[in-house]
Amino acid sequence: MSRRMAQNRNNKSTAEDSEDTKPLMTEAGNRPRSSSRDVPLGDDANDGVNVFFAKAFANNPEFFKQATKFAACFCGLQASYLTWGYMQELIMTTQFTPTERVPSGKFPSAAFCVFSNRFLAVIVAAIAVRIKHGSIFSN
Repeated sequence: MSRRMAQNRNNKSTAEDSEDTKPLMTEAGNRPRSSSRDVPLGDDANDGVNVFFAKAFANNPEFFKQATKFAACFCGLQASYLTWGYMQELIMTTQFTPTERVPSGKFPSAAFCVFSNRFLAVIVAAIAVRIKHGSIFSN
């Protein structure tokens, strides 16, 4: 065991001392791009994201259309969630006319507020499906 450990130590020290070894990461202007072990630092115009988008556009001409649709859906959902949160907060913190059942004048049930929102969302979704596909339950 100790003989192997000594050989491993000697091999490591000779590899470290060798001038032929190249560092994995170097500065942008001084490194050749010949080795596959080099770690790109993101300075080349042909690296990373640019290559990804160039290949995506070349291989799939619908990529930009799909990406734009995805971004629009994402923004629409975020706007919907923000509007829902704002309206719920507005309803829950507004002082209404106090009654016998709710002497504080605050909206009494957060669960009912959320249920009403989900119920309305199901109705709107059913209308959208009916408009787009002609029927709600057809195969």
